[in-house]
Formats: sequence, C-alpha cells, structure tokens
Amino acid sequence: MAATPKKVVIPLAGLLTVVLCAVAAYAFDIPPFERRGQIKASEVCESLGGSAKVIPNLKGSLPSDPEYRFDDRLSGRDITSESSDYTADCLVWGKDHLLLTARTEMILTETAESSPSDVRSWATAALDARESEIKNFSAGTAGVTAPHKAAILVPCASPGRIPGGAYSLSVVVDLKRQAESGDSEIRQELIDLAISAAGFSHAKAKCDLPSKLPG
Repeated sequence: MAATPKKVVIPLAGLLTVVLCAVAAYAFDIPPFERRGQIKASEVCESLGGSAKVIPNLKGSLPSDPEYRFDDRLSGRDITSESSDYTADCLVWGKDHLLLTARTEMILTETAESSPSDVRSWATAALDARESEIKNFSAGTAGVTAPHKAAILVPCASPGRIPGGAYSLSVVVDLKRQAESGDSEIRQELIDLAISAAGFSHAKAKCDLPSKLPG
C-alpha cells in the first residue's frame, strides 16, 4: 500500500509571528525592507536651482536610499567685483555614501565663443571620459554627457569684464552611485539638473553674456 504523504501544518501562532515580524521590519526600515527616503524641497540645494522643479530629476537619477541629505556650498563673488572666484557645490548624501555632486566654477575661455578644440578639451576633462563615450546636447556653448555625468559650458563674463579675457561657467553633475533607472533615462535627468544648476549660477554670478540655455 502506497504511503500517504504527510501534510505539513504550520501553527497559526507561528504564521502570525512571521507576518508581524515582516510588518515591523518594513515599518522600522530594517533590511531588506528599507524604504526610499523623502526628498524635501526645503532641503534641496539652492544651487541646483528651483528645488520643486528639480525634485523629479533627483528622484529619477538618485539610487534608492533610506535618507537623503544635501550640503550646499556657495563661495566667491559675482563678476561685478571683477573676480573669477565664483563656485557653487551641491553634495547629495545617502545614509552611508555620497550619491551625487553638482559643481559650478568660473573658468577662463579667452574669447566669448570657445573653439571646437577648446570645447573638446574642456569636455574630456570635465567628464573625465574618452571622446567615444561623450554625447552632445544643446545647451550653453556646449552640453555633453557621459555615463552617469552631464556637463555644460555657459558663457558668463564678456572680454575685459574680468582681467584675462572672457569667462564661462563650467557645470558638472556627477552621479556617484549606480541608480536603478536605465542609462538613457539617467542621462536625461542629469542633463536637466545641469541645466537648472547652470541657470541658477548664471543669475547668481550676474553674468553679462547670454547663457544660451534652453527655456
């Protein structure tokens, strides 16, 4: 006579305990149930430009993390002081890691319109990438992307406004940790962040040359 398979009976109390533990783990953000942290408009870096506007771009580009912290650093003076020391840095931190940086600095470009060779040299240095990895987009004097990075060169100070020649703003957004989105989606989010940051600094530095930024 064939043996009758035995049924495995899980006591109701034991099953209830497992369910309650899972609920508690989710509620208290215990791995692997850590929830994605909130990105609050009041905490987003001012130098990214328009906190409410850039929140969707941050959500689309940043990896999931239980918390997000922003560190905004503005230094230097605007061009009316004949100074080229303007910089803006936004650092986005997760719980344990630096997730993204957005840096803007004034650089000498000698003429208001940089030559193609100057743009190529700037792009490879700004993105720290090979030319084969770089893709162009329309913004400023030049807009370029590479995997997990976007950069814009924006006209700022006309020749003679600051000693040395014409000056531009170099804006570089660098995603430091891999996100869940696809590469093309991330590139667009970083482009949008770079454009927003460039617009903020172009106004903050009181540039006297048109930005050539979209919108």
